[in-house]
Amino acid sequence: MDERELSVEEYNGHSEEHHDEHHDEQYKERRRLVALEGMVERRQHTRYAVDAWAEVMVKDGTMLFRGRVLDVSVGGCYIETEAKLKLAPGTSVEMVFRVNDAVFRCDAMSRMVRTRGAGFLFSSLDARVRRELERLIQELDEEG
Repeated sequence: MDERELSVEEYNGHSEEHHDEHHDEQYKERRRLVALEGMVERRQHTRYAVDAWAEVMVKDGTMLFRGRVLDVSVGGCYIETEAKLKLAPGTSVEMVFRVNDAVFRCDAMSRMVRTRGAGFLFSSLDARVRRELERLIQELDEEG
């Protein structure tokens, strides 16, 4: 049998190493649940996968980029891009994208920016664009 000295904590089954690992796992799980809850709370509309190209121009003219629309909802979309985006949340943009036979030109606002893309919230959609978007969502819903 291997003999070594044990600290009081180890002897009592409360080694600091064990405590830290257990604490770290609980902490990670709490953070994961908070993140999931946050994502669920923010999204008000069902997202639908699409494959379309978009051109996005920052309203103040400081940036123009092209990317792929990966998903769309009545409320917004996510665009993946190779461009190095330096957009603050709330930046106003104008975007144009085509899905199936419909062309969408609308104003939007950046919601969140990631390394390879950004999420946008549509803003002030005119009646025609809103009808086209709702029709597209209905088609995507029926396909899925």
